[in-house]
Amino acid sequence: MIAIKKSATIAIVGKPNVGKSTLLNTIGKKKIAITSYKPQTTRNQIKFNFSNDKLDLVIIDTPGFHFARNKLDLFLNSEIKKTFKICDLVLFLVDPTRPVDEEDLEIIKFIKSYKISKVVLVITKSDVVSQGSINNHINKIKESITPIAEIAISAKNGQLQSLFDCIYDQLDNSVKEIEKIDENDNFTICEIIREQVILNCKKEIPYSTGVIVTKTNYDQSKNIFNIFANIIVEKKSQKPIIIGKNGSMIKRIGTESRKQLLELYDCKINLKLFVKVDENWRNDQIVLKNLGYSNK
Repeated sequence: MIAIKKSATIAIVGKPNVGKSTLLNTIGKKKIAITSYKPQTTRNQIKFNFSNDKLDLVIIDTPGFHFARNKLDLFLNSEIKKTFKICDLVLFLVDPTRPVDEEDLEIIKFIKSYKISKVVLVITKSDVVSQGSINNHINKIKESITPIAEIAISAKNGQLQSLFDCIYDQLDNSVKEIEKIDENDNFTICEIIREQVILNCKKEIPYSTGVIVTKTNYDQSKNIFNIFANIIVEKKSQKPIIIGKNGSMIKRIGTESRKQLLELYDCKINLKLFVKVDENWRNDQIVLKNLGYSNK
C-alpha cells in the first residue's frame, strides 16, 4: 500500500544551544543554519524545504529564546512568535545534558498562548546521555505541557528516520500548499561571516557584532564572485580585536568564510571585509533593520 504524502509547516524551537541548527543542517545535508557552542548564533527564522516519498515540509529553525535586554533580543523572540502563527506542528527540542529551566518553561508558555495542539518533544544529543536522563527530562517537561509524542534523537549521528516517521504519524491527511523557499544569497553570506566571528573571537565579541553585505558582483570573464561586507561592532575597543595583530584575525575570518562560500558557489571568491563601529546598534531600529533584525 502506497503511503499518503503529507505536507506541513514545522517549527523547531528550544532555548539556545539545544541543537536546533544542527538538526536543520542534518536534515538538509548541507549548511543551512550556522552553528556554534555559543548562544545567540541563530538570529532569524531560517526556512528550508524538505521532501521525501512521504513528506513535503517547510521546516523553520528559530532563534533560541532570550530574556530580552535590548531591541535585538525582542526581535529574536518575535521570530519565535511569528513562527508559531503559521506552523502546523512544533518540534520542541530539549538538551538532556542541561537542566530544564525558566527558558524552557517560557517557551512552553509561548506554545500554550498560541494554542498549538501538536507539539512533539524532541530530546537531543541522545548519544551522550543515559536513558534515565532522557526519561527524567521527558517527565520534567510533561509537568508543564502534554506533548503528542516524545522522541530521543542524535542529529550529530544522522539518525533521523525515526523523527520523520514520528512527524508523519502526527500529521493529518489533508493536503496543503506549502511555501517554496527562495535562498537569499546576501543572508547566507552574512551568516557564514558571522559564524566565523563567533568561532574565532573572544566570548563577549560575537553578541556585539552584525554583518552587512554592502556590495556584490560577479565577474563572468574571470569566474570571480566579488563580495564586500562590513562587520559591525558596538565599541571602538572591539574593532582592533576583530582586526587582530597585523590584521591576523580578520584575515582568519575571511579565509575560513571563503572556504565555506566555495562549497556553495561554483566560482572563485574574492571576499573583502571591513570593520565599522556603530555604538549601541542592538537598540538602534534603523541599524537593526539594515541588518535584517526587524519586523517593521
